[in-house]
Amino acid sequence: MNSRTIELLLNSLSQDPSNWDIRLHVAELLTAEGDHSRAADILKAPQSLPETEDKLLVIAELLANHDWQEALQILDSIISSNKACSKAYRQKADIYRERGMKDEARKQYNVAAVIDESMEDPEFEAWLDTDSTPPQSPTSPKLETPPPIPMANTNSHLPYYTSSDESNLEEDEFIETDSSLDALLNSTRQLIDFSDIGGMEQLKERIRMSIIYPFKNKDLFKKFKKRSGGGLLFYGPPGCGKTLISRATAGECGAHFINISVHDILSKWLGESEQRMHSLFEVARRKAPTIIFIDEVDALGVKRSDAGYTASLVNTLLTEMDGSQSDNEELLIIGATNTPWRVDSAFRRPGRFDHVLFVPPPDLEAREAILKILLSDIPQDKIDIRKLAKITDKFSGADLSAVVDRATESVIQEIMKSGKEIKLNQKHLLQAAKTTRPTTLEWIEQASNYASYANQSGLYDDLAEYIRSI
Repeated sequence: MNSRTIELLLNSLSQDPSNWDIRLHVAELLTAEGDHSRAADILKAPQSLPETEDKLLVIAELLANHDWQEALQILDSIISSNKACSKAYRQKADIYRERGMKDEARKQYNVAAVIDESMEDPEFEAWLDTDSTPPQSPTSPKLETPPPIPMANTNSHLPYYTSSDESNLEEDEFIETDSSLDALLNSTRQLIDFSDIGGMEQLKERIRMSIIYPFKNKDLFKKFKKRSGGGLLFYGPPGCGKTLISRATAGECGAHFINISVHDILSKWLGESEQRMHSLFEVARRKAPTIIFIDEVDALGVKRSDAGYTASLVNTLLTEMDGSQSDNEELLIIGATNTPWRVDSAFRRPGRFDHVLFVPPPDLEAREAILKILLSDIPQDKIDIRKLAKITDKFSGADLSAVVDRATESVIQEIMKSGKEIKLNQKHLLQAAKTTRPTTLEWIEQASNYASYANQSGLYDDLAEYIRSI
């Protein structure tokens, strides 16, 4: 039946070659018959393509089976006219997937999903993540207390808590009661402040205005009906110092600092995660002024439509941040995330994460300060740290650490081969920097999609400005 239909349609097409409705119908029938080569010939025969986007998308889809490069060219022409055409990006992703080109497929899929959430495809994402490294098993938190730091106009001494080390408590004992949390305040750690962080002056000043000045000048801010509390969300590439800046913010404020991760909250027992969250906030309120730092907040604050069984925990966190049943005065919640687009928009309402700040890769001064710390106590010849900082643009702190590690490894290899004492020099570091690719680039590429296509609210203005500057 199809053969007869195709023959009749081809006869009609010969009488009206510019009729793209007939041409597309013929190509679809030939494709259904598995005759991709002939379908491609039918589509390529005219000297010009139709102008309508819908027809071009169909042509590209049909051509992809025989001439995928031609299909990509058509899709690129669509995008050049309409950069918000999510279907074109998704078709490109599918073409790359068919050829196992995962990096290219990921880029196109991410753009399509940013423009149109209906393009999100769990099966496609699972394919993209087939080589991902499984997460490490969680460890229980430990809270730390530094030497006392006085608040402005007070003699109180305020400890610093963190969850970076293992606790001697069992996992399911954490935060069951206020006393069990207090029992974790048993070790010390030196607090830092902004003087310990080189560069990043613009970001520091924004934090001062948003957080530090209200904490230190409560009466002044109260006159203008501004409260000292609320929330602050840091976002940016991984390894760029969001945790370090949060710790320094606590040092500047002279506030208690509680550093938690999602693993400190989640429990396998029904309702216990919510109880842990509530108990944590109760202790923080009792010891106010307090800063609660939540790392990987997107794991807790994921969009509730995607949260599944953790949706109740998300609602609990929102309730605690609102302080509708408790006093959140002098309580500040700082969240950090690499993927702000995954955080539920409800978290950005007033009284929650009031301020959203982009933490970019370290600037020149910050890179220079990081390199000085990394290179301290290493046997070395004279090294031009400023020059090294200049050629490592867009490197995160973790990337710079990798550069130094590679350079020192090459020195050790030379010593082992020659048997002679050799010091780290500029050549070792420059060579290591040349062979290290900044890990921030992939994040910036993905984030630029959101800055371009999902910034109607102005949420990513800082990010967009940074991207324009590079």
